[in-house]
Amino acid sequence: MKAGLKRIGKFLVGALLFVTVLGLVILLFFAIYVNQKIEKEVDESLFTVVGSDSATTLYYYEASEENGTLEAVELTDDVLYGGYRCIYVDYERIPQDLVNAFVSIEDKRFYEHKGVDWKRTVSAGVNYFLNFNKSYGGSTITQQLIKNITDEDDYSFQRKLQEIFWAMDLETKMDKQEILGLYLNIINLSQGCYGVQAAADCYFSKDVSDLTLTECACIAAITNSPSYYDPIRNPDHNQIRRNIILNEMYEQGYIGWDELQEALQEDLVLNVNEAYHTSEINSWYVDMVLEDVIQDLMEEKGYSRSMANLLLYTGGLKIYTAMDPQIQGIMEEYYAQTDNFYTENGEEAPQSAMIVIDPNNGDILGVAGAVGEKTANRLQNFATQTLRPAGSVIKPLSVYAPALEQGLITWSTVYDDVPVNFGKYNLDASKGKIVEPIAWPKNSNGIYRGLTNINYAISHSINTVTVRVLEDIGVEESFDFLYNQLEMKSLIAAGYRADGSYITDMDLAALALGQMNYGVTVREITAAYSIFVNQGIYHSARSYYKVTDSIGSILLENQYNGKAVIGEDHAAIMSKMLENVVKEGTASSITLQKHVDCAGKTGTTQNNYDRWFIGYTPYYIGGVWYGYEYPKALSGTNVCIDIWDEIMRVIHERTVFAKAGGTSLQEFDEGEQLISCEYCVDSGLLVTRACLLDPRGDRTEKGYFVKGTEPKEYCTCHVPVAYDMKEGGVSLNDECPSDSMKYIGLISVERSFPIQIYVTDAQYVWREIGSESLPETAPSLPFFHTVLKKGEYCGISKAEQQYNRLCRAHFNYFAWKEKQEGNSS
Repeated sequence: MKAGLKRIGKFLVGALLFVTVLGLVILLFFAIYVNQKIEKEVDESLFTVVGSDSATTLYYYEASEENGTLEAVELTDDVLYGGYRCIYVDYERIPQDLVNAFVSIEDKRFYEHKGVDWKRTVSAGVNYFLNFNKSYGGSTITQQLIKNITDEDDYSFQRKLQEIFWAMDLETKMDKQEILGLYLNIINLSQGCYGVQAAADCYFSKDVSDLTLTECACIAAITNSPSYYDPIRNPDHNQIRRNIILNEMYEQGYIGWDELQEALQEDLVLNVNEAYHTSEINSWYVDMVLEDVIQDLMEEKGYSRSMANLLLYTGGLKIYTAMDPQIQGIMEEYYAQTDNFYTENGEEAPQSAMIVIDPNNGDILGVAGAVGEKTANRLQNFATQTLRPAGSVIKPLSVYAPALEQGLITWSTVYDDVPVNFGKYNLDASKGKIVEPIAWPKNSNGIYRGLTNINYAISHSINTVTVRVLEDIGVEESFDFLYNQLEMKSLIAAGYRADGSYITDMDLAALALGQMNYGVTVREITAAYSIFVNQGIYHSARSYYKVTDSIGSILLENQYNGKAVIGEDHAAIMSKMLENVVKEGTASSITLQKHVDCAGKTGTTQNNYDRWFIGYTPYYIGGVWYGYEYPKALSGTNVCIDIWDEIMRVIHERTVFAKAGGTSLQEFDEGEQLISCEYCVDSGLLVTRACLLDPRGDRTEKGYFVKGTEPKEYCTCHVPVAYDMKEGGVSLNDECPSDSMKYIGLISVERSFPIQIYVTDAQYVWREIGSESLPETAPSLPFFHTVLKKGEYCGISKAEQQYNRLCRAHFNYFAWKEKQEGNSS
């Protein structure tokens, strides 16, 4: 018996020791976690910037007529409003009933704890772990204040722990009255009201100091769930919680029995201030600036979104914008007129957006966020907030600029415009299901042209060439250039959809063809084009220069941040090639080019869901997008070109041409090391006599190169071939009459496809067949078709008779056979 008790005793001692050690280990790890992950002190400045009851003012800069210096001018046409109403009120003016109402329902031990109510915290923690409830609850007023001012949407365990440490620290820096006063001035009370004075004015059209006990309980009831307990939207819900608060006030000794009964029996009468339901409409530019400031306050200062909004609208800030009011006015006037975009026919109308940026510094000079008259504030801005696949406007940025910079291509480098691949096909039934080959990628015009140089590929948006160049660069290198150098942060390196499927924009379709998963904003991609017009220097787009607080201290600042991402000479070459897009390519209808240098790139996305044009002059970059709000196919031509041309023409007439007088206009930068050189279009090398004999005419073209990268070797692509000019066809055995036979230059290139592909230059291809094979005699096929394997195709042109057909009129089968037998012996 004693031995058994002794063993039990030893077991209990051991278990106790184990639990003690385990507890110490857990505490040790917890201490390490807290030390490494948790900030012990809260940033006190976050809680002192609030307190102004003055409106925020916006400014733009204008050159003085006297001395030309820039002066800040107030934007008098824009009344700043965004659905947030806050009227700061001193604590002394807040009625005690209102203070007691909040304390009784939100934190009844507020005056006793030091920032954390440990009883409620432990209870909430147990509830969280036992019920796997993501909502902790148990927050004191001090913790709620921290949550409202900082990151309100984070409900993680670490965030809750951080909140506890900050709350304890804040109570050493602010007294209870200061904490309550700030809390009651920023709490969300629905209807766009923040703070008790705004709520009193909104719901009862009175000063907060004049609220009755019932009205105090009504306002205090809202904060738990502002929409649900809104006394206008849900008066019954509000009454239930209002009565709970009144009973809590009685139970906690804040009011007597008679006061409770009188308040419970009192009918609440709202006297809604209608001024709270009307507002001035801000311009698209002002909306954009406000969103930028809010985002920067959140990222740089650590404010929650609602707190950033509150400070923005009620903090007496001064925002110095980059807006050019003349350019903004031109854009808003054009976009307000729907007939500039479509004809009303009762069907869903497409949308459009445009942004204009100064390429020298990234200043956003004007923005139009949607088609039609702007009818509300903080609407969806299709220029700055909507993500859309970029289509071909991504190509100069993702492929050609980095390839040029790395020395992988020059102006004249030639790639074959034929399908890059045919997918995972299977034509052998014995190996499983038949899967037909599908040529990829296709060009927008549905045509493969064959040998194509970089200049032509850019000006005519040849998809296959872009893919082949990207394969040479590597998708990782291309993505890095866009994401890190050009700061296109909307792109996805790796992610998952809601259904768990993996997505990435680090692939050929996204980077070469602009077929992103979600896309980029007009703002992002337009800003990226600054590298071409500004000597290879990238500027992120900025809508404001600085923001000062109510006492004039700088709160936020957007300083010049230009960085060189490609060389000046390569930027100049890219501009010359993009200038050819306007001169002779897909944007040749632009009329502004008659008056000033113009360059740019068009874009159309998969299934014709989106249309783009990003264009620029030496003065401005303009980006235009056009498509439906909910993507579906567009018909017709790319209207972005016309929108850009019409708006940019007016902008230049009023801001450039009118001021130029007799002085010459700016031109695109020529670079310091650029030279011009002639080359063969089909090889990119120096021209030979065979290049001049090409049946399509002289294949000489002039391009621009950084000195030292120009072609130095002669063309080996063109081959002199005997051809019967009278009967037509290649002369293989030199038996054509001398008076009709002539030497021409055909291109030597080998192609192999699993299906027949139409290629524009296919009928000008030469290929050795040797003496062991008979030539193809069908005029619809090239003479060398017989050397192809079964199921192999080399491509043909859309012509009844191929130019590289055999001259059947003078081909001697017996002489060829005799020659074949002689060679074999």
